[in-house]
Amino acid sequence: MKMNVFKQFGKSIYSPKDVALFRFQGIGKTIGYVFLLMFISTLITSISLGMDILNWASITNTKIINDLPNFELKNGVLTSKLNSPIITEDTESGFTFIFDTTGEVSADDVLKHRNAVALLKKEAVLVNETDSQRLPYSSIGDITLNKENVVGFTDKLDSIVLVILPVLFLFIYLFQSSLKFIGISFLALIGLMVAKQMSRKLRYQNLWILSAYAVTIPTLFFAITNALKITVPFAFLLYWATAIIVLYLITKEIPKAKAPSNEEQLPE
Repeated sequence: MKMNVFKQFGKSIYSPKDVALFRFQGIGKTIGYVFLLMFISTLITSISLGMDILNWASITNTKIINDLPNFELKNGVLTSKLNSPIITEDTESGFTFIFDTTGEVSADDVLKHRNAVALLKKEAVLVNETDSQRLPYSSIGDITLNKENVVGFTDKLDSIVLVILPVLFLFIYLFQSSLKFIGISFLALIGLMVAKQMSRKLRYQNLWILSAYAVTIPTLFFAITNALKITVPFAFLLYWATAIIVLYLITKEIPKAKAPSNEEQLPE
């Protein structure tokens, strides 16, 4: 069945019957499809990541200019003349900003928030609904920063992101693609058992090809939910359950292997 990868992408979302016909195509075209799928998935994730970084920079810059006293980061320690932490919450966006040079707020306290940026005495902590990062100041070397330096940096972050994001995209794309190929190979092994139970005569190569298309729906679903910051319970199990079910539906559309006729069973 001759069909370009973009049409195959569409068919993979809603038509197991059409996908079943792809089992006869070359392995090279299937590999190309996997790279296309991962490009789309990574693009969705990267756009969301870029927007998060720019949004974080904008909010942080505003908070630093308007709310923070003069401060200095030196020898891995953040100091100021504050006697108590500054904690501000934006009820509209659910974002929390924390500035504490007293040591009163710990990283564990910050991790209790769903969306937060915290500049603590010895480390910075970034939290969103799906991930968290801790950056000890000592890990960035022996540098000295103050309020003026940080404001100048965040002002330029828009242009910096335009340089960093393509590199980050490439890294995420290659890493996620390699994991996807491993996952497809494992799914094809499961497919061998499914095909045997359903009396479908399929080789591993055929099932690897079908598995590449079977992962389309769960891959796109989780790329979109991650981009929208939607937490999906039991995501790992849901991904594999969906992929196996789709592979089952595709395999179901393949005709059963014909039983040998009586004439074929007679000895010569």
